[in-house]
Amino acid sequence: MKITGNTRKRLALGARLTSLAIFVLVSAAASADVYPVNGVWINPNHDFPVGADQACSTLRLWGVDAVTRKSIAQLLIFNQNKRYDVTYNNQTVSTLHSAKPITEGYLITETPDIQKRFWIRQKITYLLTMVDPTTIEIRSNLRRTRFVKCGPRGKLSI
Repeated sequence: MKITGNTRKRLALGARLTSLAIFVLVSAAASADVYPVNGVWINPNHDFPVGADQACSTLRLWGVDAVTRKSIAQLLIFNQNKRYDVTYNNQTVSTLHSAKPITEGYLITETPDIQKRFWIRQKITYLLTMVDPTTIEIRSNLRRTRFVKCGPRGKLSI
């Protein structure tokens, strides 16, 4: 059987694409990062001046409805490599792409689970700083937001 030049090019291109696909799959599985924090974190609504404990009690009582009732401004849930973000009119899920430790905290890069046009997912990058064991700060562009950790009922947040 005689192989022509055009067939060789197609075979070579197929081999390159197959090796590239295998490389991407192997490297994606090896680079599974986890968030440096976990659990439920809230940003209390500044229009309702209550303490963090009272805001966490409101969250336990009403669940996600505490956000829609504007008792809590924002709710974040970190679980392994997923981040769930709930605000008054928006709920998003993002997957962690990388968490690089730097001197100020962690440089987080993630991709939203919702695809935009033409299957393009825009990466989100922000700085996550641990202020203390129960407080984190997220800085993106010119905005800083502090979150307080909500622990299980009857236990201190750690």
